[in-house]
Amino acid sequence: MTDRDIASAVLRDVGGAANVVANSLCMTRLRITVANPMAINRAAIDQIDGVLGTATRGSNGIEVVFGPKAVRGVFLEFSRLTGVSEETDPQAGVRAHRGKLHVHISPSARRANAEKDARERPAGISVLADKLDLSRLLDDKEEDVESLLDDDEGALRLLVINGPNINMLGIREPGVYGKEDFSSLLALCKETAIKVGFSDCRCYQSNHEGDLVDEIQDALGVFDGIVINPGAYTHTSIALLDALKAVSIPAIEVHISKVENRESFRQTSYLRTACIETITGMGIDGYRVAIEHMAEHLGLS
Repeated sequence: MTDRDIASAVLRDVGGAANVVANSLCMTRLRITVANPMAINRAAIDQIDGVLGTATRGSNGIEVVFGPKAVRGVFLEFSRLTGVSEETDPQAGVRAHRGKLHVHISPSARRANAEKDARERPAGISVLADKLDLSRLLDDKEEDVESLLDDDEGALRLLVINGPNINMLGIREPGVYGKEDFSSLLALCKETAIKVGFSDCRCYQSNHEGDLVDEIQDALGVFDGIVINPGAYTHTSIALLDALKAVSIPAIEVHISKVENRESFRQTSYLRTACIETITGMGIDGYRVAIEHMAEHLGLS
């Protein structure tokens, strides 16, 4: 099957283009948010050529797992078919409750797909798969295969996390937070990350504390640096502090406004002790500086 054939089959089995709200790309997964999750035919998706498995993503989403070499072509074709590009915020209108990723592997498809993926996989990843015995791992109905599928030796990945109300940039108190909108912030982060040498930049935003904790936990073994604007949770969330300390991924705290010159309750940052640096008062350009500093910290520049 061609990438377009695979994308068409996935689209059919998630209820068609009219049911797709958003889609995005991870290192090995096509992430899809739908309007009606009851329209998803997971069993049929498991049988599609090239699909290694599926995972639930929130209450209205699904992740379709491919090999690291195959997923980008399928994603591009899927985006063309739906008219929904990667630039669409995958969190728009959806609260994505994410926990530890468990991928359900279709027993009938697992061996053929694993062998096909092994033939297409770059040499370094083929060696990794051999060492970890992919066929043995896939014998279990549910396996945490995140670290295996996402391994790409030598590539450094950046996660940008934004907390509550950051998605309202351009609307929310422009005298404090500026007139540039959230899409401008996302574009700046992705452009800067690629420019300084990161292989991937994922931007995530949620208004819910538990979702942010989940995102930090899920970054373990996947991302090499975190740039985080916790929003109001900066001043209240011990949970986010504990999550950052637990994963021990280098993190830089960013604030669009100069919080030290604002209300007294904004003077406390629970997350600061878990971060290597804090940047404030530079508007969205603070993200650019944070990404550049993270690249320097990780040896990219």
